[in-house]
Amino acid sequence: VGSGTNLTGISQDFVNLGTTTISSAQSQVDIDFDVATYKNFKLYLEGWNPSADCNMYCRYKIGGSISTASAYASLTIKKYAGGFDSSEYGGSNQNYGYMSNNVGGNDGNYETYSAQLEIMTGSGTGMPFMNISSFHKAADGAYVHNEGIIGWQNFNQIQGIRIYPSTGNITAGKYTLYGF
Repeated sequence: VGSGTNLTGISQDFVNLGTTTISSAQSQVDIDFDVATYKNFKLYLEGWNPSADCNMYCRYKIGGSISTASAYASLTIKKYAGGFDSSEYGGSNQNYGYMSNNVGGNDGNYETYSAQLEIMTGSGTGMPFMNISSFHKAADGAYVHNEGIIGWQNFNQIQGIRIYPSTGNITAGKYTLYGF
């Protein structure tokens, strides 16, 4: 991904690193971060289309590979027209980050997943983390805003992210990455 234009309205220091379109079914999407040049990232997921009802998860790239260590702490909540979901999704000492619950699958009725992710990669001085804000149609038909945080419970730097559904594939959508 090459350098591009600055993100207007957020900061002149955020650089557009490119947009990628998902044109075929993928069970996971891996995105690498240029941590030699940038320490923080914004990632925009737009119109991701899951092939089945699912939860959305992630794993971080640590030390050159996607980590499955039980070092994730994720806390997400769900808001919809009826109020807040009484459940808090995720927890500590997981082997993945819990992004969103009950995302609706591909039935041709606006069931796509979009999200804004802010990632502080860390550099050995504190726990890195990601803020999540997403909007989607749930499997039960409700329109849902999901927000939360996914932390890495040690001091290793996040070098990338893998995003994937709990079941099925991502069949369409795009993502844009910005670095700071």
